[in-house]
Amino acid sequence: MKRYLQLVAALTVLICLAVAAFNYVVDPYGIYRLASADSKRLSRIDQFYFMRLSKPRLLPLLKPDAVIVGTSRSSTIKPQHPAWQGNRGYNLAVPGMTVYETLRFVEHAHASGPLKKLMIGLDFQAFMTAEPPLRIGLTEQRLARTSHDLRSIAYWRQSATDIADTLLSLAALSRSAAALSGNGNTAQRKYFPDGTWATTSRTVAGKAGYVFMGSDRLATHRNNAFQSGKNMSLFADLLRFCHRQKIDTRLFVTPIHVFMVDVWQQLGYAQQWRNFHQQLVAVNEAVANEVGEPPFKLVGFNNARGIVDEPIDSGGKSDAAWFHDGVHFRYGLGDAIMRSVWGNNESFGTVLNNNTVTPYLAAVDALTNSFLARQPGLVTDIQQRICDRTPPLKATHDNARKASDSFCGKAKL
Repeated sequence: MKRYLQLVAALTVLICLAVAAFNYVVDPYGIYRLASADSKRLSRIDQFYFMRLSKPRLLPLLKPDAVIVGTSRSSTIKPQHPAWQGNRGYNLAVPGMTVYETLRFVEHAHASGPLKKLMIGLDFQAFMTAEPPLRIGLTEQRLARTSHDLRSIAYWRQSATDIADTLLSLAALSRSAAALSGNGNTAQRKYFPDGTWATTSRTVAGKAGYVFMGSDRLATHRNNAFQSGKNMSLFADLLRFCHRQKIDTRLFVTPIHVFMVDVWQQLGYAQQWRNFHQQLVAVNEAVANEVGEPPFKLVGFNNARGIVDEPIDSGGKSDAAWFHDGVHFRYGLGDAIMRSVWGNNESFGTVLNNNTVTPYLAAVDALTNSFLARQPGLVTDIQQRICDRTPPLKATHDNARKASDSFCGKAKL
């Protein structure tokens, strides 16, 4: 019996080692074999839902000292600029990043780096949606606050758990098999070693993409009571951290197509849209006064004529379009944003402060109204498709129900 148990134990160990070796060699998450983690290898499976595991794990290995952080709407900004020469750049954006996650990712990046340069994408929906602080797939123990935390028992315990999940689990084995079979990325997204990624599928591009993203906003509106108070407080904590750590930080409001601006306004959030920009300016300047430093550069792009009001069908016809789906912009606009935020190009983007934020918002309204007036039939058609696609969920409050009914009622006229 003893010999039998020894044989079983030895066989079990050998199987575990074989599975771990197989997953290590295939490396579906792109976190172990960094030297060969090119776009082709990273794109074998859809990394979309695993970035809260892979990106924090990569930071202590890559040790970037210049990062871009934000939601998926910052995912196409390449960490490259003359001002970043000599720095190790990385795009740390993850899908649906909450404001609290933004703070924790910056702390973790600085503990792993430290950071010298930082670019933060500010997303209206992320600030207004009452998400849980951490979304599914992320735990606090994976994120260090200081370099000392990287040597703590809690951090190493979480690291051991992550290693087991990515090398020894059946889920990892399944993803390794999918990576080798070529069937692991049905969403058709392309991922790059610098942390950027983008959707390559035409299925949700152009008009279809606007319908898809508009439906998402309508569903989000019906299921969430929007408020920005707590997130603005977290934003202030983030700015304090960056000031105190002497990180060269730049902020930008992620642009969306003016049709999507109108969707938010039609859903009753016109004032919140204005308040969001005004509060960003106010918090940026208040924290700067508090620490005795100049406010960080904050840039808005939603008044860029010929870009945020491009024809809706463009995204489905050409990679030269600025937007893929009205919300996520392509690499061309990402490059332009990078140049504006880190350069002195005053012809693209508006530096937002107490003097410029009001005329900036007026220019956005004028551009939105002009676009809607040019093609009312197309706008109504897309709104109707959005309403048809969105299930009739129960609204969280009367204002949400009334605004939703009003939005969909207008689409039927």
